[in-house]
Amino acid sequence: MQMFILSPKIFLFKLIMWSPMHLNLLLIIQDTWEEVDPDELSYEELLALGEVVGTESRGLSAATIASLPSINYKTGSSQNGSNDSCVICRLDYEDGETLTLLSCKHSYHSECINNWLKINKACPVCNTEVSSSANN
Repeated sequence: MQMFILSPKIFLFKLIMWSPMHLNLLLIIQDTWEEVDPDELSYEELLALGEVVGTESRGLSAATIASLPSINYKTGSSQNGSNDSCVICRLDYEDGETLTLLSCKHSYHSECINNWLKINKACPVCNTEVSSSANN
C-alpha cells in the first residue's frame, strides 16, 4: 500500500471533495483556498489538487464552431479585409476554397480554425472573443 503525506491544504481539498457538507466546509476554509501557491506544492500535492479542481474547457462547443459562417475564397478580391493566407497554417488560400469567417471578419481554413477554437475562444489575430452568427 502506497501512502502519500498531504499538506493540510491538500487534505482540506480532499475533505471537501468527499464531504456531503462541502458548502459549509468551503466557507470555513475559504481563506486557505485563496492562499494556495501551486509553485510551492510537491508533485503529489499538484496531482491531488488537479483531482479536486478538475479541468475546464477554454474553447468553444462543437455546436458553436459548426454554426460559424463560411465563405468561398476568390483570388484577388479583398474579402472583408482578410489576408490571402491562413495565419494558423501559413498556407495561401486557393481559389474557390471554403473558409470559416469569424464575427471579427477574419477568415481561416475551416480545419485550422476549428482546431484552434476547440481550445481558445478568441480570434488568433485580433483576440476578439468569437461568437456564432446566431449570437450577433
